[in-house]
Amino acid sequence: MADMYFDDFEIGRTFRTHGKTISEAEILTFAMVYDPQPLHMNAESAKDGIHGGLISSGFQTISLSFSLFFRLGILDAANLGSPGFDELRWLKPVRPGDTIWMEAEVTQVKPSKSKPDRGVIFMDHRTVNQNDEVVMTVKCMHMLRRRPDGK
Repeated sequence: MADMYFDDFEIGRTFRTHGKTISEAEILTFAMVYDPQPLHMNAESAKDGIHGGLISSGFQTISLSFSLFFRLGILDAANLGSPGFDELRWLKPVRPGDTIWMEAEVTQVKPSKSKPDRGVIFMDHRTVNQNDEVVMTVKCMHMLRRRPDGK
């Protein structure tokens, strides 16, 4: 995909990532390092929990989702980082063997008033599993450079 800048994004434009299948080993490794809770790192005890088995950490789900999104390359040329996100929701657990993908829709395009070389796009990100169930949603702001040539 060609380099995209702030000026290239329009409200309603949607981007979809490739899928990623998550393994039990990946869930366990992430949990041991970043989110050491039994429901994420002990398959035996997780069986008796409310989810009925081992599940991915929500932090792993958001990390994987945004990894898939950034691998699209659409923000590579213009990305200045993110001022933050809102309304993060984990709606369904991600389990070993699930395949997730992300869809992101542009909901607002806001040029900077104080810095004319940039702007912020607002996107609704949805992570979906192989059953077309939405497992996570988040509203994210992406600060982007404007086109250097002004076109």
